Amino acid sequence: MKTIENRFIRALYFTAIILLLSGCNLTNPNSGMQTPQQLVAQKQTMIEQAIAQTGYTTPQDPNGSFTVELRNAYGARSRIRLPLQAGLCVQDALRLSKAIEQFDNMQVKLKRPTKDPRRFLPLDVQFDAEYRLVEPLNDYALHNGDYIVVTQSAGADIGELLEGASGPLF
Repeated sequence: MKTIENRFIRALYFTAIILLLSGCNLTNPNSGMQTPQQLVAQKQTMIEQAIAQTGYTTPQDPNGSFTVELRNAYGARSRIRLPLQAGLCVQDALRLSKAIEQFDNMQVKLKRPTKDPRRFLPLDVQFDAEYRLVEPLNDYALHNGDYIVVTQSAGADIGELLEGASGPLF
């Protein structure tokens, strides 16, 4: 039979192990559990301090510009940097870079810079190859530093071909 002392010691060890594994800090009584908002604020201040210490700034064009990258179906790439003018949209950028003249079918993506220089906001742009126009809902106004990626499609997707076949196949 087990004595009461052995059971008490086992329970005490078991409780201590659970407290240690759960992350409770038993050494400092002032450091209690932090709320998620406190943890996020603490992490945000650490990130701001790290950014302030780096001193790196991205080069800015004083007049403003945007870049169009053209990728053909074989993987060759070319980049064109164009000056930003008031009122330019994605359709205008495709016309100025002559992407509409080069490619029949294409996929267009707009990458907009954010405050973090390493991140971009990806915006999908729907291009209608039949009318050679960007859908008006996706014809975004261009901002300074925008990066437009135009990828040539080899042909119509199988989904588009099946969608166009409304009648029987025979």
